[in-house]
Amino acid sequence: MKHSLLLATCAIAVLSLTQCSTDREADVQPTAALHPLDATASGTLIGPLAEKKFYKLFNGYNSSDDFEGSGVYTSGGRYCVVFDNRYKLGSIASSLPENSSQNTLTGSGSGSSNFEAITYDANNTPHYYVTEETVSHNGAYYPRIRQYDASLSYQTSLWTDVAFSSSNSNKGFEGAAYVRRGSDDYLLGLIEGTGQIKVLKKTSSGWVTQATLTVPVAFPDYSDIDIWGSRVAITTQQGSQLWTGTLSATSWSFTDAGRVYDFPRGSSAGTVGAGSNVLYGNIEGVSWVNATTLVCVSDKADSSQPSYQQYKDQSIHVFQLPR
Repeated sequence: MKHSLLLATCAIAVLSLTQCSTDREADVQPTAALHPLDATASGTLIGPLAEKKFYKLFNGYNSSDDFEGSGVYTSGGRYCVVFDNRYKLGSIASSLPENSSQNTLTGSGSGSSNFEAITYDANNTPHYYVTEETVSHNGAYYPRIRQYDASLSYQTSLWTDVAFSSSNSNKGFEGAAYVRRGSDDYLLGLIEGTGQIKVLKKTSSGWVTQATLTVPVAFPDYSDIDIWGSRVAITTQQGSQLWTGTLSATSWSFTDAGRVYDFPRGSSAGTVGAGSNVLYGNIEGVSWVNATTLVCVSDKADSSQPSYQQYKDQSIHVFQLPR
């Protein structure tokens, strides 16, 4: 796997937005993303402050049960988690109690869900949005946004207008973050393969593209996005890194190049700080807990990865930004 950070070399003051067509049949082509700002390398995240395998958190499960963590959102002292191999949504107490009734799985359905992200709308009637990466629809593949109430009960779904030519071209929406501007609801959909972010406005018939911006750092992939006020966090699974930056309050653009942090390295026995091996090779979800702390979730390691990355896969982790 590739774990080096590829930083862009052309510096500008602000990354400007690109206006996009709202044509529902406009295909997203697999073009290379442009990353015109230089992010500052800022050291290693502190932690994990807390960490648990998912199977240890829920009653009735063991190490043979897969929990492929793909997205997380912090709300009300709890971590809401989606898994791309399950339709049930997890709600986990922030203290991470093991085998506890405080931790729940809600929902129904069998097989892989294709869920890749979860975000939260606290405006008026609160609810969650869960993103399906891509789904076959009208001769192409589109991300679909599922809406859940505050209790994680499913309500309805709306299509986005972002079309992919195949189920894996650019790998679809891997992350999503909710933004409220004026009286309108927006989702920022992060494309895994390019680092492009589609700004989607909610309408009665679907989520319609308003603009496109690009993450101002070149990662080998882009696995999730979250926003705390104007602060943005974006993770890379293959790169085992976190980028933080600032979203403009008045335009769809980033106002700085941001900072890049490494996830902690460690030994081949999985001990953090005892070596230089990349232990966190499956970070799929990120959410701000507060201004300096983030919670992340990990997918299942596959057979192509070093065996020591299994120590940290299918888990929830809490980290802190270094000072």
